[in-house]
Amino acid sequence: MARDRRSKSIKLIARQRAEDEIWGIPESPEVSSVQRLMNEIQSQTIHEERWLSRYRQMANDSSDPLIRFLLGLIIADEERHHELTGRMISKLKDELSSSRPANPRRRDEKADPLLRSVVLFVAAERSAIQEYEKLKKESKGLARDVFTLLYTTMIHDSHKHVGILEFLRDRLIQNRKPSKTN
Repeated sequence: MARDRRSKSIKLIARQRAEDEIWGIPESPEVSSVQRLMNEIQSQTIHEERWLSRYRQMANDSSDPLIRFLLGLIIADEERHHELTGRMISKLKDELSSSRPANPRRRDEKADPLLRSVVLFVAAERSAIQEYEKLKKESKGLARDVFTLLYTTMIHDSHKHVGILEFLRDRLIQNRKPSKTN
C-alpha cells in the first residue's frame, strides 16, 4: 500500500512537471519540489483524517471492549501521524519562506554523552525485540491470539525505534566532525 502511494506521488510530480513545462512555467527546483512535497503531504493528511474519523466511529459503535481497545491503539497511532505530518508541513513552510541559508553546523558539547546513550538505547531496543519475539511465541493461542497480535505491534514499534535511534546516532556522529566553517 505504501509503495502504491509512493508510485502515485511520483506520477503526480512527473505529471505536474510536464504540465509546467507545457505552459512554460519556470521551475525553481528547491521551491517547486518543496511545494509539491508539502501539497502531497497535505493531501495525504486529508485522506488519513477521513480514515481516522471512521476508526473513531467504529470504536464508538462497538460494544466489544476488545474491539474498542484495538481500535484505540490504531486511533492513537493515527493521531500521532496527524501531529507529525502537521509538523512536517510547518517545517516545509518554513523552508519555503526562508531566504537565508541554513545555519552552519556547530559542534554540540553534549553530543558525546548523548551518542553513548543513543547507542545503549539501540542495544536495548534490539534486546526488547528478541524478548518480544519469545513472548509472542509463548503466548500463541492465549486470549484468542490477542497477545500475539500485541507483541507483533510492539516488535514493529521497536524496529521503528531502532530506525529513529540509528538516524540520531548517525547525525550525532556527523556532528562530531568539525565543520569547515569553524
